[in-house]
Amino acid sequence: MDSIITQIRLALSFLTTLPAGSFSSEVPEETLGQTQAWFPMVGLLLGLILFAGGLFFNLFLTPAIAAALILLLHFLLTGGFHLDGIADTADGLMSGRLDREKIFKIMKDSFLGSMGATALILLLLLKFSALLSLVKDAPSSLVLFPIFGRYAIIQLTFSSEYARPEGGLGAIFTNHCGRRELLLAAVTSLTAGIIFAGFAGLLSFLTIVCYVFLIRCGARRKLGGVTGDILGFTCESSEALTLIMLVALL
Repeated sequence: MDSIITQIRLALSFLTTLPAGSFSSEVPEETLGQTQAWFPMVGLLLGLILFAGGLFFNLFLTPAIAAALILLLHFLLTGGFHLDGIADTADGLMSGRLDREKIFKIMKDSFLGSMGATALILLLLLKFSALLSLVKDAPSSLVLFPIFGRYAIIQLTFSSEYARPEGGLGAIFTNHCGRRELLLAAVTSLTAGIIFAGFAGLLSFLTIVCYVFLIRCGARRKLGGVTGDILGFTCESSEALTLIMLVALL
């Protein structure tokens, strides 16, 4: 039980800006990898906070302002942790083209290029537009997009190899994601989808499963595997896709 609590606290600390307490010693890589089982649980907590925020904002504000504030709240809760993955992936893949080493070099560079900036703007515009539709008519569905976004990470780390030969933070997760982590994450996500959005939640979850499979195939062909930036890209784009699916279905 203590190890599970530690894993949940680590997941909370890694994925959010919420207080999770301090850790007295260095955490083994295997334990860090096992925290992935609880990523959707952290997403559930984020989703419930966003749902509560949406209900509150709806009392006093227009849907447009409420949607913008939900985006702001999401950013504050996560520290924009995965947005860097969207920008770096867009810069690397669209500027590096077919040169794998050039793609890796661009993705590692902290400079924000025009492709990355455009991808960030389009992502936030998509999320805002979808939230604008959902916040008034189906606020409970707001719980789902942080859950499915974090589930997408686990499915990808379970099925992929790490691409950079020198290793990196993402390698910890690809090397230590087993069936237990994937099963717990899938059950949590699927159950939440059905509870909060019924058939629409189920269909959205299956769409994310297929979408992550396509990312895995593309990353393997283009890069030989995934990187931390690809994981961040997958999380953020899966959130946006979940919101779009919910708008279409609800």
